[in-house]
Formats: sequence, structure tokens, C-alpha cells
Amino acid sequence: MIRILRCIPAAFSMYSRIPMPGFKAKDEDTQCIMFLPLIGALIGAIMFALVRILTILPAPVSVRAMIIMIVPLIVTGGFHVDGFMDTVDAKSSHRSMDEKLAILKDPHIGAFSVIRLVTAGIIALCSLVVIINLDSRASRPVYVLACGIFVIARALAALTSIYMKKAKGDGMLVTETMNIRNADIVVLMIQLIAVTALMAYLNPVHTGMIVLAFTVFTLFYRHMTAKEFGGITGDTAGYYVTAGEIFALAVLAVSALYINV
Repeated sequence: MIRILRCIPAAFSMYSRIPMPGFKAKDEDTQCIMFLPLIGALIGAIMFALVRILTILPAPVSVRAMIIMIVPLIVTGGFHVDGFMDTVDAKSSHRSMDEKLAILKDPHIGAFSVIRLVTAGIIALCSLVVIINLDSRASRPVYVLACGIFVIARALAALTSIYMKKAKGDGMLVTETMNIRNADIVVLMIQLIAVTALMAYLNPVHTGMIVLAFTVFTLFYRHMTAKEFGGITGDTAGYYVTAGEIFALAVLAVSALYINV
């Protein structure tokens, strides 16, 4: 129990830029991936508050959406986006598997990653504009579901990092997952089930679409990482979080537009 409680500030220290006064990290604190969803909960809570606040301001919906878009970058420092860009660069190189793994470590970015990031940003922005622009009676449940997406993405990123084959026998991801205990999995699953159940209570149809989106994306991710890299890495985990969130937001936006519930 003491270890689990200590992992909460450790997770915020590792996976976000939120300061933890008085907290001094130890070697074992790198194995706190089961609380990665809490970072998504914080992002979702801030986004929810901003949506409520910005509705009373005379700002265009597009401006509100752009403000909300930067919340994950501020909270996390954008390290998941860095993994997304590295993964896209390596995947787009069409080189051997070993060379792709080397590209993942390269601190430089290529044109493909910039193009894909801009494209992903446009999709995310359009999705948020649609979600925020819904009528007042339907908007509250929908943007609450959008906030929940950030929790689900990190919970599933943690689970895939634990259970899927690693591309390498070393690295930060291996360190984070090598001594995961059954209790850690239980804590992680409780967070995932709790947020999904809350979302389903608010709107079961749209939540079902989000779950379907993540199921499809996870299958794609497993196939892509096995084919391109021989397994997953810390960078591909960042890809999962970033691309998975955007894909789920897009599915939610389309679902909210065309399915009236």
C-alpha cells in the first residue's frame, strides 16, 4: 500500500510537468506506470473547466478549441508527441528494422513527422470544434466523453506497454514495466473501468463508439509495431497515446454529429 501511494506523486513527476514539492524520486519510482491514467484525468479535468469557462467569453469556437488543444502539451511537456514524431519518422523511412530502431533514438526530426503532426493537429482541432459547437443540451455529455478519452488512452497505453512484446531488451519502457505486480494491474484496470463506466452512464452509444475506436486502433498498433519495429518501445507508446487520442476524438465528433442520442 505504501508503494502504491508513493507511486502517485512519482507518476506525476515522470509523466507530467506538474511540480511535486518535497518528493524525491528513487530508482523504484520508475515503475509507476499504473498511475499513468491519472495524468489523463488531470488533462480531462482542466479541459472540462476550460470548456465551461470559455463558453461565457465572446471567443469563436475555433479559438476555444485551440486553447483546449494545448492543455495536454502544457501538462505533459509534449513528450508523447515527441514519441509520435519519432515513430512516424522511423516508419516512413522504409529502411530495415534495425535502422528504424536507430531512427527512434535520433533526436532530429524529419519532414514526414512534421507533416503528420500538422495533419493530426488539424484533425484534433476540427474534432474539438465539432464537439464544443454542439447544442447546449447535448454538449455537456459529449465534451465530458472527450475528456475521458485522455484517461482511456493512457490506461490502454500502459496495458499495451505491459503486455505487448518489446522491441528491445532494454530502455525506459522495459524499466517501467519489468517488475509490474498483479496489484498494479488491478489498480490500472480499476481506473480504466471506472472512467469507461462513467462515460457509458452519461452516453452509452457514444462511449461504445469510443471503445470501438480504441479497439480498432490497438489492433492496428499491435500489427504496425510488430511489422515495423519487432515490438513496442517508449516512443511507440507515445505514438499510441497521441494518435489514439486524436482518432478517438475524431470518432466521437462524427458519432455526435450523426447519431442523435
